[in-house]
Amino acid sequence: MLKVNPFETYKTFIGMKSHFIREKYDYSRYGNKLSKLKMVIFDVDGVFTDGTILRDELGNEQRRFSVLDGHGISRLRDNGILVGVVSREPSEITKSRMEKLKMDEIHVGSKDKSITLKEILTRRKLDSNFVAFMGDDIPDLAAFSEVGIKLAPANAQPQIRNQADWISNASGGNGAVREACEVIIYSIECSRQSD
Repeated sequence: MLKVNPFETYKTFIGMKSHFIREKYDYSRYGNKLSKLKMVIFDVDGVFTDGTILRDELGNEQRRFSVLDGHGISRLRDNGILVGVVSREPSEITKSRMEKLKMDEIHVGSKDKSITLKEILTRRKLDSNFVAFMGDDIPDLAAFSEVGIKLAPANAQPQIRNQADWISNASGGNGAVREACEVIIYSIECSRQSD
């Protein structure tokens, strides 16, 4: 059977130009790792959202989430992958949205994401090599050290981009989560075809 490179074919698969950092990484190595993921954990602000928080004169906050990202999360769950969020912001809006998406793990108001990730992996008995984290800002660097695959949206800070294994073409709040989900799902499908 013809072996397919999911990262090259993915561009055609959904019409986006998603990419690995070509100079640094071997596609087949990361495609194989993505196809074996057991869990994907996301930051929220700057990943699920564009990082903007709107406040009215009464102090009520609003955030914008993409329905497309939500469908990507559903597709990951349908493929047997656990999903979760870890956010520093103690936001009821975030908590409500993630509950609606039926996230397996919801941690808002986490002061140290690496500690939260360690706790999740220990409780769920997951090998860190089979867990991915998607983050966009410096507080996410500690979380990166706890997982096997490091993902970032296009709008990520340079320090995050330098550490990321994969960077989406889309920015946070504008399809980055969905793009990551589709690359993972496509890697799983390619892996199944080659078995």
